[in-house]
Amino acid sequence: MPDTVIEEMFAEFEAAARETFRPPGVPEAQRRVHARRRQRRGLLAGVMALLLTGSAGGYLAAHRGDRPEPMPTPTVAPTPVGKLTERKVALPGVPGKLTGLRFVDARTGWALFDTCGSYDPDARGCQRTIARTTDAGVTWRRTAFPAAPTGGVHLLPRDDETLTVMARDRYLVTVDGGATWTSHPLSSPPEATRRTVATSAGLYLGCPTAIVWVRTCPRLKVLRLDGGALPHQPPVTLRQDVESALIEGGDGRLWLTVPEGDRFTVVTSDNQGSTWRKLPAVAGAGKLILSPDGREVWLVRTDRPNAVWRLVGDRWQQGPGLPDDTDGVAAVGDGILAVTSMYSGMGFVAEGRYVDVPELRDPLGGNSNYGVDVLPDGTVLLTSGNMQFLGTGRGVDRTWVWVS
Repeated sequence: MPDTVIEEMFAEFEAAARETFRPPGVPEAQRRVHARRRQRRGLLAGVMALLLTGSAGGYLAAHRGDRPEPMPTPTVAPTPVGKLTERKVALPGVPGKLTGLRFVDARTGWALFDTCGSYDPDARGCQRTIARTTDAGVTWRRTAFPAAPTGGVHLLPRDDETLTVMARDRYLVTVDGGATWTSHPLSSPPEATRRTVATSAGLYLGCPTAIVWVRTCPRLKVLRLDGGALPHQPPVTLRQDVESALIEGGDGRLWLTVPEGDRFTVVTSDNQGSTWRKLPAVAGAGKLILSPDGREVWLVRTDRPNAVWRLVGDRWQQGPGLPDDTDGVAAVGDGILAVTSMYSGMGFVAEGRYVDVPELRDPLGGNSNYGVDVLPDGTVLLTSGNMQFLGTGRGVDRTWVWVS
């Protein structure tokens, strides 16, 4: 799953899980999430007051604060010829409305219909239905999802066959596309659920004695789902109060990121953690992104002044700046980055040249609260709540499907 989608899922998870686990780190993590959201709402209110238009995203928008507003990105290269198809998620006869939507590749997605608010911990008497598409939203089929009438529910997809629904008091899990489901207590997540937060090889950052996503110890380690810590730990200190991340690329290489003040450190392994290599720290970087095949590795900064670095050998090589209003960035491959702007629009950047996607301007409709990612199959994904845009194709030449 892409980083932004995972961040969104586990922001939801923190809110639901804190009453059950109450680990020391979760309230603080939730405080940081809420603070970022409050700051972003303030920023968007200012944008609306100024009647600006354009595109959005924003994992670092909170840092813009009192800085001058950037100008909307101009189109400096010919726009691609593409098309947009709109599809509605509909299940005739199913009660409730669409309250959850997750795509894992260009064709497969999961949808939640609910007569209650999905994230309401006090919900009662709810009728919930999970549906699945395997044709990019043309048709949806109801799964055999069991009743979950109370509390909030959260979708945690892993792939086209595996989905965990976190309910108030249990995990409901399918590994066969929704044909059958199993139920598990919150204190004992099954392997399918644990793999949702681990790398493909079954590694994750955590505490040896805690549930996989609960970080209550002062020092984290790289752990294995099948038990125990890796014998060779990375040569960095992994504190519980630092938002480190462990990522596995499409080529099997591991990437561990450690932000420390203004410096961003990356440690990598090409043998699943048997040995580690520490790369030079980069001042000002905010996030590591990978192309779907794992071959291209980038660091990006969207706080002004924005910047981008590409890994060449064992060195970070700074490239041309991103558009002035860039908010979100994802690596497409072939040296191309997909970018969103804080004025509601998106496009592509290659060697400093920006290519607009005009067919998305009106559908995005001034909404600046969405993220951009690239799915493992190379699909560009724009997400805003229960509205998603899937861009398939190669490079900047994409055909778009709008699912809502």
